[in-house]
Formats: sequence, C-alpha cells, structure tokens
Amino acid sequence: MTKKGSEVTTTEGNDLTNNEQMQNALLEIVQRTDIDPERLEKFLDLQIKMEDRQNLQAFNEAFAKFQKECPIISKTKKVEFGQTKYDYAPLDEMVHIIRPILGKYGLSFSFNLSQDSELMCLTTIVSHSSGCSKDFQYFFNDLHDDKRMNQSQRRKSAITFAKRSALENALGIVTAGEDDDARRAVDNPATEEQLEKIQSLLKTTDTPESQFLNYLKIESLGMLSVVDAKKALNLLNSKRNALVSKEGK
Repeated sequence: MTKKGSEVTTTEGNDLTNNEQMQNALLEIVQRTDIDPERLEKFLDLQIKMEDRQNLQAFNEAFAKFQKECPIISKTKKVEFGQTKYDYAPLDEMVHIIRPILGKYGLSFSFNLSQDSELMCLTTIVSHSSGCSKDFQYFFNDLHDDKRMNQSQRRKSAITFAKRSALENALGIVTAGEDDDARRAVDNPATEEQLEKIQSLLKTTDTPESQFLNYLKIESLGMLSVVDAKKALNLLNSKRNALVSKEGK
C-alpha cells in the first residue's frame, strides 16, 4: 500500500497477503482525518473481500488435506426389517474416526434441523478455524420406515440416519463393507468414467497433471483405485468451486 497526499492506493502484492499487516494499515488509515469517506469505504470493502478470499483458500486447503487422510470407514452394523436389508457405519463410530483428523486441520462440523414443506431439512455446517464455513443440505422424511418402532423412536432413528448420510455427503466420506467390500474398494482400479472426469477437471482448474500426480504420490492416473479416484475428484471439485467463488467476487 502506498500513500500520496490524501490519496490511498492498494496493490495486491505480497504486502497484502498478511492479515496483521492489513490490520495495521487499516488502523493507520482510519486514524487519518484527510481520507475521503467514500475512499475509506472502498478500502474496507477491499479488505473484507481479500480476507474472505484468504479464508476460503485456507478452508479448501484444509478440506483437501482432510479428504486425503480420511480412511475408508467400515459398515459394521446391519439392519433387517421386512424386505429391507443393509449395512451401515454407525454415526458414533464415524465421528470417532473423523473428528481427530478434522481437528488436525482446523475443521469442525455441526447440524441444524429445520422443516421444509413436507420434508425435514438437515443442514451440515462445515467450519474452519479461519472463520470460513460451508453449508450442505440433506432432505428426508421425519419418520423411519421401520413401523415396529413407536413414533418417537421412528423420528429419532430418521434423524440419526439423516445425520449419517448428510455427514458422508458433506465431507466426501467413503464407507464400505467390513471385509470384502472394503478390500474391493481399495483394490479395484478407477473406472474409465472416473478417469475421464479427473482429466476434465484438471483442464477446467488449469492443474498440471504432473503436479497433481506428484501430490497424489503416483506415477500415472491409471494407478488410482476406485476409492483414490473418488478422493481425487473431491479434491479437484473443491478447487473448481474455489475458483468459481473467486471469479464471482
């Protein structure tokens, strides 16, 4: 930032990438009496936009690191009623696994439940220590299908199911069967569709393939498993969303 007479000009250089320097510069400007209020307002608006951009970048970097480190979570519980049969990863076990990894990168999550027309809406808020957060909505029926339970139990079960599904969707968590399914997910090579989507996103985000391969610590995209490809797509989608958000400001 440079000063000339009563004018203040800003440049997006290295001196504006440090929050402390920005705060000091802002304090200095606010204390001056020769600054035009309109210019001051523009400067404040610029600072807010730059901080938002930095916070979003910090969020996306932390989110990408979490997704890279988060393991496949095993489905250890079974549900059987009527013709319905499925395995699932219990919410408490899932949280026990992911919470330390989230905390390691300054991430956390919370839920907000609301009514939307005839459906319930569960919003998962993923927050970063920088102050940036993202919301993910999940809609569901307020009663579980298992009519062997009373109404209160069916409602509680439906909310627990929704939290589990919403958390998986928001964080890109991969779940698999406790034994064979988990091994197949890890061992099976990425599908052609996954590889095509990765190539497309590499171009869209202007990401050099060699740089991305180095980040993933592999020699070629063909070495990706189904699970690793899903994580790679999550990383590239996060980068694309960040670029779209940046262009919109």
